[in-house]
Amino acid sequence: MAAIIVERTGASAFIDIFDIHSGDRIEERVHTGVTGCTELVSLLTPWSVDRNWVWTEMAAAWTLKKRYVGVMFGVKLDQIERDHGGLAILSPTKVITLDEFDDYVGELGRRVKDVDHV
Repeated sequence: MAAIIVERTGASAFIDIFDIHSGDRIEERVHTGVTGCTELVSLLTPWSVDRNWVWTEMAAAWTLKKRYVGVMFGVKLDQIERDHGGLAILSPTKVITLDEFDDYVGELGRRVKDVDHV
């Protein structure tokens, strides 16, 4: 997903497995990534919704009034609410499915282009 975003929009991406290195303080790197971003994209899968960092990152983006997009794959909103209470963070946003990701990338590309022209 990140590669598609970078290739199609020219936006940069922060990805934990690539941008957090041995010896880095994870919480500091994540904090820097979230505070420095314009928007956050979280892939919401049955596995990822069990990870605390996913919810922490979305909550940080919400607190900082950043745009955040949940991309659902293999999980539904009612499952997230039932198992995690995640709708407190997700309900105010337009959550998308993986099938809608290309449309999102198009929207993001227009936002990146608008910022570049400012």
